[in-house]
Amino acid sequence: EACAACGGSGAAPGSTLSACAECRGTGTVSFGYGGFAVKRPCPACRGRGKVAAQRCPSCQGVGEVRLEKRLMINVPPGTDTGTKIRLKGHGPRGTGGAPAGDLLVSFQVEPDRFFRRDALDVLCSVSINVAQAMLGTKLKVRTLDGKHVVLRIPAGTQPGRTFRVRGQGIEKGGARGDQLVEIQVEVPPKLTPEQEAVVKSWADSAGLKY
Repeated sequence: EACAACGGSGAAPGSTLSACAECRGTGTVSFGYGGFAVKRPCPACRGRGKVAAQRCPSCQGVGEVRLEKRLMINVPPGTDTGTKIRLKGHGPRGTGGAPAGDLLVSFQVEPDRFFRRDALDVLCSVSINVAQAMLGTKLKVRTLDGKHVVLRIPAGTQPGRTFRVRGQGIEKGGARGDQLVEIQVEVPPKLTPEQEAVVKSWADSAGLKY
């Protein structure tokens, strides 16, 4: 921002200002390249057209200082990765007295350990055991707002089957998606001899190969 001590002039208090000898007070210098001439801000006066007899001790004659600010911004509902918002007047200070530019804020949505996102729908995976998959069960599932819904899992549910919970997705622009719950079936990694005998007996009666 403009240095508060010199008001952005770069001059020490009480110091006089004179036309810049490098750009003759225009604030710009020209550089020839082939048949072209390119103008850019004068490096001697930083585009101001004037130089101070004595530099401001606070900003060393630059006329501006670097500050750190913390801004409170509103994140719109349903924000996606790559969404940008523009904060007017919070960008770099313009040269030659021009107004400050804007600050562009780009969002990066962090992944969640439980939920995944597909447009306005949210997806999650929950595990049930073999008995629950075969016999059916009731399952409590967490939603985005921290509450829970109860799903009725029918008998014979296969791994990978997805259940849809209406209206529990992401809300954006007056629309709201659903929550999709994918079922994973956990198989015991190891059985006791007694359990293995029971499973084999059941498999034999059901005609299942093993």
